[in-house]
Amino acid sequence: MARLQKGFTLVEILIATMILSIGIMVLLTGVGNCAKMMLLSKQFQEVQYIFTLVDLKYPIEATDKVEEDLPVASVSATELVEVASPQIREVLERYTFERIVEEKELETNQVDDGLYIVRSIVTWGPTDDDREELLRYVRQTKTATKR
Repeated sequence: MARLQKGFTLVEILIATMILSIGIMVLLTGVGNCAKMMLLSKQFQEVQYIFTLVDLKYPIEATDKVEEDLPVASVSATELVEVASPQIREVLERYTFERIVEEKELETNQVDDGLYIVRSIVTWGPTDDDREELLRYVRQTKTATKR
């Protein structure tokens, strides 16, 4: 008479455990990537908000002296908002803003076109990966280019 075996063998349990652990590992990797993307999305949204605040406080306007009027020294983002709730101030504390106008180097016999590159930079961390840059082109007003 043959005995009926009840239960699972050790090999079956090991295979099921391996399949389950691989599935959990894939799931946790996906959750980690999702959390990272959510953080990057939040930072991007905050940086866009800061760029909007900068455009309101330090607008880029037509000027004769682009290299003198448009640059903004490094300022904390909290200085951009006069009236803000404590929550917004807390978020903006780690961000700094800076605007740079790239100097033009004209070669001999080259005509100045009056076009300048303006870099608006928001930084929030110690590495170069923790920065966002907005590039604009600004043309100097015609009164300055006629000199």
